Amino acid sequence: MIRLIMRNVLYTILISIAIVFFVHLGLLMAANFGLRGTPQPIPEVVAEAVAQSGAYFARLFQGDLGSTTGRYVRPVGEVIAEAYPKSLGLLAASLSIALVLGLLFGLISAVKRHSQMSLLVFVVTLLGISTPSFFAAVLIQVVAIRWYVTTGSRLVPLGGFGWDEHLIMPALVLAARPVAQVARVTFVTLSDILEKDYVRTARAKGVREMWVVNKHALLNAAVPVLTALGVSLRFSLSSLPVVEFIFSWPGMGYMLLRAIGAGDLALATGLSLAIGITFMVVETLLELSYRIFDPRLREAQAGLVEAA
Repeated sequence: MIRLIMRNVLYTILISIAIVFFVHLGLLMAANFGLRGTPQPIPEVVAEAVAQSGAYFARLFQGDLGSTTGRYVRPVGEVIAEAYPKSLGLLAASLSIALVLGLLFGLISAVKRHSQMSLLVFVVTLLGISTPSFFAAVLIQVVAIRWYVTTGSRLVPLGGFGWDEHLIMPALVLAARPVAQVARVTFVTLSDILEKDYVRTARAKGVREMWVVNKHALLNAAVPVLTALGVSLRFSLSSLPVVEFIFSWPGMGYMLLRAIGAGDLALATGLSLAIGITFMVVETLLELSYRIFDPRLREAQAGLVEAA
């Protein structure tokens, strides 16, 4: 357990260094080639990015994230403190939707795997995985607008912030691919488990089907489902800026796109760091939860400790 945490802390430090460097390099490259006249040679730009990254970490170790540039100057930490809960709430809502709907669809299709239900789930999940987030966001907005034009009644707000119906559309768009991912993994895992000998034995003893599914199948499917949720989180974080921008949700992704557009180096770096560290923390929590749900991992970890 301690080794896992220490390893992930080391990974987080290395990833943080890479994030800071590549954000500096990317914005310097954009500014360099956007200037009129002869741009700087690439090695010089890389060297400048290294120097600026070192200076950034020197300030960061003193608790200074810098200040935004532009018309209104604000501490970067203050901007992150405002935007972070909004993005975290949106991600939590989308992943909660994905977990509930994905488990439901996967469970139904696995129990009825010899019917047309499994084919329907396969088609729906394929569409969910294949549809880009920006296309899904625009499509759902077009549907809402057409509904309003046709009926004169508004379904939900098309943009803006609010912990009410404003949350519905961006959360559904962010949840589309995770729902498909969790549903497919749940279907495949449960279909395999429900064919195991111990499940057949339980059925032969007259155990109710719902009890068999809940007791023997769902618990054993927890690790693959959590893994699918972790993979979905990566996609959600990568899609977050686009979704927040389209729906004018003032979270970290929205602020990050604005910072990149304005060339605000301190804000872009701080937001990128916050997103990267959040991902690593969630990955660590998921790995710890694997050991709770899967006793084989606990036994393997205990064996490694004894061998050491």
